[in-house]
Amino acid sequence: MPKSEPRYLTIYNQLKDQITSGSLTANEQLPTELQLAKTYNVSRITSKRALTELESQGLIYRKQGSGSFVQPINQPADNKQLLLVLPFPTDAGLGDYASGVSSAASAHQYQAVTMDATSFAKLSVSEIRQNYAGVIYLPQDLYQEAERIYQLKLAQITVVILDKTLPALELPVVAADNFSGGQIATEHLLKLGHQQILFYAQRNHTVLPSSVYERYFGYLKALNQQQVSPIAALADLPTLNQFSTRDWLTYITDHQITAIVVENDLIAIKLMNTLRKVDTEIWQRLSIVGFDNIQAASLTYPSLTTIAQDFKGMGVKAVDLLLKTPLQPTTVRLPVQLIQRDSTRPL
Repeated sequence: MPKSEPRYLTIYNQLKDQITSGSLTANEQLPTELQLAKTYNVSRITSKRALTELESQGLIYRKQGSGSFVQPINQPADNKQLLLVLPFPTDAGLGDYASGVSSAASAHQYQAVTMDATSFAKLSVSEIRQNYAGVIYLPQDLYQEAERIYQLKLAQITVVILDKTLPALELPVVAADNFSGGQIATEHLLKLGHQQILFYAQRNHTVLPSSVYERYFGYLKALNQQQVSPIAALADLPTLNQFSTRDWLTYITDHQITAIVVENDLIAIKLMNTLRKVDTEIWQRLSIVGFDNIQAASLTYPSLTTIAQDFKGMGVKAVDLLLKTPLQPTTVRLPVQLIQRDSTRPL
C-alpha cells in the first residue's frame, strides 16, 4: 500500500475502480467489513470507513443484516417522485414554491414530496437515489450547505437550486430577477421624490445571500442613474442590526432618511412594527419597500409596498429543468413586479 495514502482510502479507491469499470455489477454484493479487514490487513474500523465513503458517494447501498451492494447508476424505472427541500416548509415567508413544483410534477406524471432541510440532511445518498428522481433545493444558507449539495452532484443525483446562486457548483438555478427588483423598488421611491434612501438587510453572517447582494446592486444602480448617494454601505449593516428603537429614530433623523428599501417583507414588517411602537405617526413621513409579496404584506399597517416574486412560476421552471436531459448548469431568472400599497407615498 502507498505509505502516503490512508489505508481506508486504498480500499475505497480499489472498490470504486471495480464498480466504475463494471467488474462489480449493479446489485452485486461486496465483501463484508470483516472480509475486507482480513484481505487488506487492516482493522475493521478502517474497512467500515471505506464502505461508508462508498455509500456517501452513492456507489453502494446497504441492507441491514445482509451486507453492502453495488448501487445501480441509473434511476429505477418506477421512481416517479421529485423531492422539494425547504428550510421551513410551513413558513409562509418563504413563498409558495410548493404549488408550482406540485402542479408541474403532476403534468409530467411525477409526484412531488416536500421535506424540511433537517430531515433531508439525515438521508443517505443511497436513500435519495433509490427514492427520488431528483431534488429541488431551496437553501437557507447556500454557502454553508454547498458541500452537501456538491456531494449529491458527485453522486450523479440531479439537483436544481432555488433562489440563490453559487457558480462554482455548476448546477441549474431558478431565481427571481433580484437585481431588477432592487432597481425597480428604488426607482419607485425616487419618482416619489425621495433622495435619502437607505437599503437595509439583516447581516447575521459574514456573507449575505446572493439574492440580497443582487437587490443591493440594483438599488445602487438606480441611485447612480439619478446621481444620488447611498446612505450606508453593506459594511455598515452589522451596526444597524444592533440598533435599539431609539437608535433607529436618531439615525433616521440625523441622516434625514425618508425611505427604506428592505431585503424582504418579513424584516420590513418587523422594522415597521418596531418603529411604530415609539412613534405612531412615523409611517406618515417614512416610506418603505419590501420584497417577496407574502400574504402578511397586504395585512400589515400600513399595507406594504413590495416587489412580488413569481414563486409558483419558479417551482414550475425548476421541475422543467430537473427533468430536462442533459441537465445544464444554467441560471433562469423570472421577472418581478412592483406592488404599490400604502407604505410608500410622495415626499
